[in-house]
This record gives sequence, structure tokens and C-alpha cells, in this order.
Amino acid sequence: MSGTSSPLTLAVEPSGSDAVRWLVGKAEAELEERYGALAESELALSVAEFDLPAGAFVVARAADTLVGGAGVRPVAPKVAEVKRLWTDPAWRGRGVARAVMTDLEAVAADLGYAALWLATGTRQPEAVAFYANTGWRRLSTDRDGAPLPWYSIQFAKDLVVNPD
Repeated sequence: MSGTSSPLTLAVEPSGSDAVRWLVGKAEAELEERYGALAESELALSVAEFDLPAGAFVVARAADTLVGGAGVRPVAPKVAEVKRLWTDPAWRGRGVARAVMTDLEAVAADLGYAALWLATGTRQPEAVAFYANTGWRRLSTDRDGAPLPWYSIQFAKDLVVNPD
């Protein structure tokens, strides 16, 4: 991978793994730092929602160092939600998030999902730019068709589902 000092390895890991728990903890700590607290809807998030066969969590490593990851969980028939995309600050700008999301999209398609959805916020401008630049479609309404408030930024992406 260009721009990295060590090649990345990507793997799906179970939610109970130390790596997934550490990555989710780091992502949540950063969200709390940016927003002051996790939203009520985020407090109920369980890492078990990322377990196969309905969900998955992709972990990125450079050698033995955890450098990033993200998970998907089911939210509707054929639709999964991306949660807790996080890259170690020392590894940002090196393509880690792009590699994780590319792998996660392929995993989600293999699980039979036809689309992905995610939410971010106004205090994550780099995330908004990342999604806008990697083929995600910004939404103006939520999954129920209600207009989104100004501070809620949501994206969707259609997947090419692998035929069985």
C-alpha cells in the first residue's frame, strides 16, 4: 500500500476479540471527545451486533500494530449500517480507512447486503469529506423518510451483491 511504512493486513475478527473491543473503545473515546458524550442511540450499541453471520468487524494491522477498523450490523432487510470506523491518528492520511471500507463493503456484499448506511456529524468534517469522495450518497431524509436535522449527516451506498 502506497504511503504506508508497512503493508496492511485486513481481517474479519469476532466482536469478543481484544482487537475489536480496543478499536471500538478508541472510536467511542474520540466521539466523546468531539461531541462531549455519546448520543443515547449510541449507548445501546453492542459489539456483539458485529458478529457473523449478520454482522462483521474488519480490523487493519500494520505488522502487529492495530491501526484501524470498522464494523457493519444489520438494520433492515438487505441493509447494514457501518459503525465505529476509526484509524489511529498516527496512521491517518495513509489509506487505512479506504482499505478498511473497501474490505468492509466486500464483506457486507458477501453477507448478502444490497446497501450500506452510516451516520456522522458536523464535528467530523474529515469523515464527511471521506464518504463524499469514496462513492457514498449523502441523504436528506432518514430511513423512515423524515427530514434530517442540520447536525445529522447520513450517507448510503449501494453494493454489488455477490450471486450465490
